[in-house]
Amino acid sequence: MKKKIFVIDDEKDIRDILKVNLLQEGYEVYPFPSASEAVKGFETAKPDLIILDIMMEGKDGYEFCRDIRSNDRLKNIPVIFLSARSEEFDKVLGLELGGDDFITKPFSIKELKSRVKAVLRRTSEAPKESGNVILKYKGVELNTEQYSLNVDGEDIKLTKTEFNILVLFMENPGKIFSRDNIIDSVRGHDVFVVDRTIDVHIMNLRKKLGDYKNIITTFSGVGYGFKE
Repeated sequence: MKKKIFVIDDEKDIRDILKVNLLQEGYEVYPFPSASEAVKGFETAKPDLIILDIMMEGKDGYEFCRDIRSNDRLKNIPVIFLSARSEEFDKVLGLELGGDDFITKPFSIKELKSRVKAVLRRTSEAPKESGNVILKYKGVELNTEQYSLNVDGEDIKLTKTEFNILVLFMENPGKIFSRDNIIDSVRGHDVFVVDRTIDVHIMNLRKKLGDYKNIITTFSGVGYGFKE
């Protein structure tokens, strides 16, 4: 079955270029000029990936991504931001809101195709087989089958990348992972990662772990690990 991709951008030229090139790759492409039009699109199709502009009239890309991540039916759809904004702050904010990748305009079609393939491959992979379906540590329970986190009886929403990082840590207590180790383990060698990407995901995970935030330990100059 063909993968469905929503392209949301207020520039018609961008929508047309992406549609032509993604169709050539065998995807079904649904272009929308605004977030409000894309919301209507969800009524008839659920995409496997969203390519999302940030600066649009009405609801901007950041707000739209936040809405997706808070919707139980849509929250696991991967999002690639495509924007003229190129500052590190913009990229980090996009990742904090649950974006899976960030591509700046002007962009290379070849690179964009590669990023799309990488994100779809990563997010469609079945979870790694684990000896335990539920990984536990004190009040933290991570269900590797249902992609869910429970902290002291409260269900906590995780992005796909946050989930994979936490699985990596909890399956390897006491082991130290460099940023490159983490990227290779949970995102793949060919996935674009901006500066501080891993740090942002770790920061978000600590917030969501609440009283258990210190189980993710920083090893200065080395990386991160899980402290039993």
